[in-house]
Amino acid sequence: MRIQGLITAAAFAAATFSVNVQAIDVGSIASSRFDPPIPWTLDGNEMTETRAKLLNPANFGPEGTVQETINITDLNGQITYSSLTAFDVFLIGFIPDDNDNDLTPGELSAMQEWVAAGGTMIITCDSPDNDDVCSAFGPVPSIEDADPPVNPTPAGSIRPPFNGPFGAPTELNMAGLRKYFSDTGGFQVLAEDQLGNPVILEALFGQGRVVILSDVDMISDDTLSPAAGISNDNDRFLANLVTYLANEAIDTFFINPGLNGNWWDFTRSGEGAQLEVIINGEVFSVILTFYSYDTENNQIFLVALGDIDGNTSELDVFITDGGLWGPDFDPGLVQESPFGTGTLTAISCEEISLVITPNETYLDLGFVAHQWNMGKLAQNPALPCPLEAN
Repeated sequence: MRIQGLITAAAFAAATFSVNVQAIDVGSIASSRFDPPIPWTLDGNEMTETRAKLLNPANFGPEGTVQETINITDLNGQITYSSLTAFDVFLIGFIPDDNDNDLTPGELSAMQEWVAAGGTMIITCDSPDNDDVCSAFGPVPSIEDADPPVNPTPAGSIRPPFNGPFGAPTELNMAGLRKYFSDTGGFQVLAEDQLGNPVILEALFGQGRVVILSDVDMISDDTLSPAAGISNDNDRFLANLVTYLANEAIDTFFINPGLNGNWWDFTRSGEGAQLEVIINGEVFSVILTFYSYDTENNQIFLVALGDIDGNTSELDVFITDGGLWGPDFDPGLVQESPFGTGTLTAISCEEISLVITPNETYLDLGFVAHQWNMGKLAQNPALPCPLEAN
């Protein structure tokens, strides 16, 4: 049964996540942290054009194509969950796995936790020898070379990196080490090389989002146009990508595990719900048990299931019967019947709205559509919730 399958899925522990909505805060790792220094990070000498385009007020600023200014911070110390919360987008450039001062397992875990709580990352992994961060999130690059140039897939062409405020790039160049992903790990393929090999991937990871490139040079000085303007397709892709991920970080409020617990309509005695956010593959889902009354004053329980889309979830609602109290209970006798549909909306960490619309069978029995506004009985400090929905 679908209900049983979702109930047995693993629960996910969320963490708080904060962003600066006045500007786009972009983080990277200082080149000087590494020995030898790496050129493919936002203060490295292979990404001077990258940095200039992001800091150009004609591109990002009150009078720019995108009206938010970009701030860039180059982290030189240990990366922690706390340090990552300062950013809307964090970029990982080409980092050889054998470099002195390479990323530690604790730093990789901090990145995973931060993204799962709503952060966004651009990750580049040009070969199997610099794929530690890719490995932490899933796909790793192939040994074989890709065959550039790169074109968006039909699905990728309508995604914001290829259809954004800076235009619609149709062909990207690669340079240097240029690989592809032989196993996409369930990520959406945004772009392919000339042989149909995936080279740009995107996926939700918890409440956050990652975009992975098999070649950092798609956004480095080797393919970008000179100076700070936006004039070629690689320029457009870079600017669209940062804009997209920053907006995701700023605007996203998810139905998140911090909402797990008991909810109560304080104006209606004996009615309420138990909500749990669960993981079903790569998609966040909810299971909600709602207790109320039927049209003859008998208590009933409804079970509602749905995938999460931001702060809402469209639900399939079921009613069960056939069970017996105590030792006579037989799970084989329990029947699930469709009751109708519903919409769950997270208004804030302390308030949710639930609308249930009975199907024709239950409308004929006298049930009517209704909306409940419920508050949470208690917060669980082990599952913190973002402060508010946007």
